[in-house]
Amino acid sequence: MQQDSPSGRKLRREINSRKEAERLLEEKSLELYESNRQLSFALKKIEIQSENDLRKLEFKESIDATLISYGRLFLANTFDEALVNSFLKALTNNTVVEAIHMSLGTEHVGSLVNYQFGYGQIKSSTEEREESCWLGNCFYVPIKLDDRKLGELIFLASEEYSKQAFITKQFGLVSDLIHGLISRHLSLKREIELRKIAEESEQATKDFVAMINHELRTPLSGVLGSAELLSKTELVGKQTDFLNNLMQSGELLRVIINDLLDFSKMNAGMMEIIDHSFSWPDLEQTLSGLFRSKAFEKQINFSIIKRSKIPNYLFGDSERLTQILVNLIGNAIKFTSEGEVTLYVEWCDEHLFFEVIDTGIGIPLETQSSLFDPFVQADPSSKRKYEGTGLGLAICKNLVDLMGGEISFISEINKGTLFRVKLPFYQGREQEAMQEELLSLKSSDISGCSILVVDDIRMNQIIVVQMLKKFGITPKLTNNGQEAIELATSTTYDLIFMDCRMPEMDGYEATTFLRERGYRKPIIALTAGTTLSERDKCIQSGMDDILTKPFTSEEIGCIIIKWLGRERL
Repeated sequence: MQQDSPSGRKLRREINSRKEAERLLEEKSLELYESNRQLSFALKKIEIQSENDLRKLEFKESIDATLISYGRLFLANTFDEALVNSFLKALTNNTVVEAIHMSLGTEHVGSLVNYQFGYGQIKSSTEEREESCWLGNCFYVPIKLDDRKLGELIFLASEEYSKQAFITKQFGLVSDLIHGLISRHLSLKREIELRKIAEESEQATKDFVAMINHELRTPLSGVLGSAELLSKTELVGKQTDFLNNLMQSGELLRVIINDLLDFSKMNAGMMEIIDHSFSWPDLEQTLSGLFRSKAFEKQINFSIIKRSKIPNYLFGDSERLTQILVNLIGNAIKFTSEGEVTLYVEWCDEHLFFEVIDTGIGIPLETQSSLFDPFVQADPSSKRKYEGTGLGLAICKNLVDLMGGEISFISEINKGTLFRVKLPFYQGREQEAMQEELLSLKSSDISGCSILVVDDIRMNQIIVVQMLKKFGITPKLTNNGQEAIELATSTTYDLIFMDCRMPEMDGYEATTFLRERGYRKPIIALTAGTTLSERDKCIQSGMDDILTKPFTSEEIGCIIIKWLGRERL
């Protein structure tokens, strides 16, 4: 009965409540434990993920820094094998890349000492791969250029990171840099090869032009020299006419050879401007002497008119100026059958302005646009009235451009042509006193000089001997540089004429040998070479002056007077 009492019922309720509370507590404890377990697991996952992300970030930063650093070095240097090995080693300074290897094919790359690069050990594979791929923990990247496989790049990644996208992307950046390096190396190598071929071709062209220059001028010197000597002898009957034909043909041949050689030198980049002070009155007198008789033969007038005062001495390349004027005036006279040819000259603001005006046949409109092209003739047919190579105006244009000037023309059929030229020429140094002193010297001042002539060509020896005979000089002859050294060291000579190209020992070597042993007498080069490099070679070997073939007796006399005249006064 007590169990049904209020106190009994209260006790049961308390017991049940306690049990329910204990059950709830146990249930909540289990829930809390499970939540705590899940939280711990989640935290562990976060820690692992954070560590992975950190390693990814560290790997990316490591690769990026290496690419930037070595990318700059590769741009600043050629393909340096030690630098490449250092780069590949630097790529392994992380927890992802364990080893790296690069192999290049000798048949495509070439010019290297080594063709295997890398750091660490990678198991070799003979399998051919044309595309990038993963094989195990190795990532293979073929190195290609223009569809040619040049080699292969292999990365060995740590097992836990292999085949992951972020690694593959970074490996791709590395391979791009390697591709760029090899491409630049091959381009540079090709450029060097092409430059070498071009230099060899250019040198071969220069050597050929120099050889042709010598081979053509040497016999021409014999022809013109012999003709000049013959003109000093007593001639009978039609011999004078024959000789005049010979001399005129020789001079025409000289002009043609000069044009051809000069054009060849321009194409070979051998034409150079040699500035010096020269006498304008002398040049004007030369032009008058050359063209007045030709104009008289055609019954036309030729005159030179100065529009302003021209300095007595100008500074520039007188030889090239003469060449331009001779071509323009010569053309004007050739294409003018009646009327006149006039050269107008003006000097202003350190520039020489001149116009060549003729009343000739004019230039057809259809040929005017190509007038300065080489080998262009107004009438190219075999029946053309006017002969010539068609190089004169092309040479004029090239020379004017080379001298920093301007050339233009206007022309009208059957009325005539005007060529206008502007060239930079400065006022030259006054050398009148020296010129007057030289002019005061006469051939008698050098008669009896002791002169040695060194030349291996018998024809040249005969011509020089006969020319020197005019001045009362009987030279000693020898055939090569070795003989010249023996004679010069055993006999005293006032002056030596030294040919440059000879067998056994050439003139350059002989002159250098003599100068090194204290020989101080004047040595004059006899040369067919006309380029600045050939002239420089003469001076550098120790020669004092240059006499260019073909030369006249007047020129050989002047150069002797120049070097010996004062000493003998």
